[in-house]
Amino acid sequence: MIKPFEDPPLIGDWCREKRLGNGGFGVVSLWRNKQTQQAVAIKKFHILQDRSEITDKHCERWRNEVKLMTETVQNDNIVRTVDVQPRTFIEELLRTSANGLPVLCMEYCEGGDLRRVLNRVEHCSGLREQDVRDVLRSLRNAIAYLHSLKITHRDIKPENLVLKQQGDRFIYKLTDLGYAKALDKQSLNASLVGTVEYIAPDLIYCDRYNCSVDYWSMGVIGFEIVTGVRPFIPHAPITRWMMHVQQKKSADIAITEDNRENYTYHTEIFAENHISDCLRKQLERWLMLALEWNPKQRGYVSYSATVGDGTPPKSVKFVEDKQNGSTVLKIFSLLDQILEKRILVLFCLYDCRWIDLEVTPETSMEAVRDHVYQLTGIPVDQIDFILPLEQKQSRVETDTRPYDLYLSDFYGKPMVYVVHRTSRESIVQRDLKPRIPKSITDVFQNIKIKLKPHMLRQFIGNAYYFIANEQRLYVLLLDGVRNYGLTLNDGIARRKEEIARMNKVVYGILGGVEYHKLTVSHTRDALNAGKRIPSVSFETASQQWEEKCTRMEANVRKLAEMADKISKRYESVLKRSRDALRHALLQEYEQQDNFGLKNIEGRYEQTRARILEKITNEKSHMDMSQAVYECLKRRDVLLRDAGFQELQRQLLDVRHEMQEIEKVLEKVVELTEKYKRELARLTLEHQDEVWKMLSSAESSHSHATTNGAVSNGAHGPCIADIDDMVPMFASTKIRELNGTSNSTTSKPKFLVGGPMTPLPSTISNGSIEGHREDVPNVDDLIAANETLITTTNDLLTDSLMSLK
Repeated sequence: MIKPFEDPPLIGDWCREKRLGNGGFGVVSLWRNKQTQQAVAIKKFHILQDRSEITDKHCERWRNEVKLMTETVQNDNIVRTVDVQPRTFIEELLRTSANGLPVLCMEYCEGGDLRRVLNRVEHCSGLREQDVRDVLRSLRNAIAYLHSLKITHRDIKPENLVLKQQGDRFIYKLTDLGYAKALDKQSLNASLVGTVEYIAPDLIYCDRYNCSVDYWSMGVIGFEIVTGVRPFIPHAPITRWMMHVQQKKSADIAITEDNRENYTYHTEIFAENHISDCLRKQLERWLMLALEWNPKQRGYVSYSATVGDGTPPKSVKFVEDKQNGSTVLKIFSLLDQILEKRILVLFCLYDCRWIDLEVTPETSMEAVRDHVYQLTGIPVDQIDFILPLEQKQSRVETDTRPYDLYLSDFYGKPMVYVVHRTSRESIVQRDLKPRIPKSITDVFQNIKIKLKPHMLRQFIGNAYYFIANEQRLYVLLLDGVRNYGLTLNDGIARRKEEIARMNKVVYGILGGVEYHKLTVSHTRDALNAGKRIPSVSFETASQQWEEKCTRMEANVRKLAEMADKISKRYESVLKRSRDALRHALLQEYEQQDNFGLKNIEGRYEQTRARILEKITNEKSHMDMSQAVYECLKRRDVLLRDAGFQELQRQLLDVRHEMQEIEKVLEKVVELTEKYKRELARLTLEHQDEVWKMLSSAESSHSHATTNGAVSNGAHGPCIADIDDMVPMFASTKIRELNGTSNSTTSKPKFLVGGPMTPLPSTISNGSIEGHREDVPNVDDLIAANETLITTTNDLLTDSLMSLK
């Protein structure tokens, strides 16, 4: 039977699935349309057990929220209202509404609220940097929008930030405007509202307050999402909390209490967090503004301060005191500047250290190297940068800008890995010391101490943070080693074409030398056939040709041997680099739970449950202490693992050998260019000397002809005349010389379409064979070196063109 004012389970096609939660004085339920699958969150006025408790003030607040949500507020970071059809569905809901108050139909945010996110064990020390940025940006947009409408929310807390899925990520939206109120002309309100843990002090001790109370709530949430805990002794009752917060200075952003009731005021965010140091330092400045005790100064900075840093002042809004005109509202603009900064995140494999710095378009790689040196001590000239696969570039070049290496929405993994170039023993430092939180070392020094509940909560949170961080660091080490191997393999593979080109050039030069040797031999035999060149000069020149050719051949053959060795060593290195990437440690390492983190989560939850149930004792911390001890032993085993050391040595050996190959390759390439030019020079010198000898012989022959000697042709005996080889053409030539030939006998008659007269078979075999005896077997040499000669022709052509 349905109770009075309770919603029915089914209205038409709409089905009530579950209750999502309670607001300030409203209950939210999930309704889904069975036909369209549309899901909406319906918020109705909370049904009190005693109806007499429903006052006019409650009803006014409810109507105010519905009016604001449906008529005024429209922002991407504030939950929006939706129109639900058919209208009869809303009418049926109104029938079961208390006092006939309206219902609020809102978009369904399926990710739950921020409180549920913060309660997850993995977030006991804060959210990841990307989530921190998303929450702060969403809060800033929603609150600034409400303040622009002169509306103060007054109840900002994690329960009122819900998650709406958009694509593959969630966006945060502010909800529950039940306590929101439009400010009057004095921007004042005198009612105490909101959740005590997140309200500003002035809501407690002061009769009046303004919209700066929302700045305080922003600051408290901002600190909590970074560290996992609220900033000011969250376990203390409100009276003690107020007393210590009132004593803090403007620079203090947190207060803690130790096991002996000693209080510490902090100006820095706790070290146990998941954000970069650069963002942490920037947020510390912003938190000083948000968590300022004085409401008149909260969120503002002095005008002179803004002028000093070069930031132009913005117009002041919501200034309570007219005399406070020398201050500028910076709570939003400063946060915008922080979130817009590009922070390059690096991870040093050598000492397992996170490194980050702000980069601008003007930041140089030299500045990054110097920053790495300042933190790690690695000399600037020994720093190598390895890029993960997510980077568009494959390597860091001399002209690479750090600004271009920044990856937006990429804070879970390094954007760049840092490697110690000259480290020969290992990529990861062998004596790597763990960075244990101070709260853990304090307990280990006095293991029998009984921790108070708030200290026990801090201890187990830091213990889980340490173990989870060690798991994350080990995965990052393997990921960095893998990326190092991939970069190394990529660099080696890129050399393949260069080495192939080197071999082609070297063997082309060798072929060119063989061709030049053949040319020298053929020239010697041809010039020697006629016996017209003086034997002394000819023999000297011929001997010099052969000596130069022999020296050249010996050098080039040594070069070819070097090229062969380079090729063999290169193939070996390439294979070993690929084998290293197939190492067992680099297979599915991201899914392996090396530190038993699932078991640690269970032990953490059990201890936290005992704290909530107030059944702690002097041994309550022992379980997580044992977990930390086991983690340290496991860490030592993993870092000293023989397979892990072998993998590092293999990659370093490959890198070292490839560096040696590159040195030799550079020398070989240099020599190939030298020998290519030398071969071209020898060829040209040989041709010049041959033509000089021929010119000298021709001059001598012309002089002899003038004195009545018989000429054998333009080139004398050097080149065999076809008429001397074929008698039929020789008799024709003799007749021409004797002057007995005429036009009919000196020229053969060719008739188009006429019969073809075969050559006579009276060719002297003896004379042809005799000529062949004087000429080297060129055809056999060319056939044996066909590939080399073809390559040589191209090389010689290029060389001759360059020399000309």
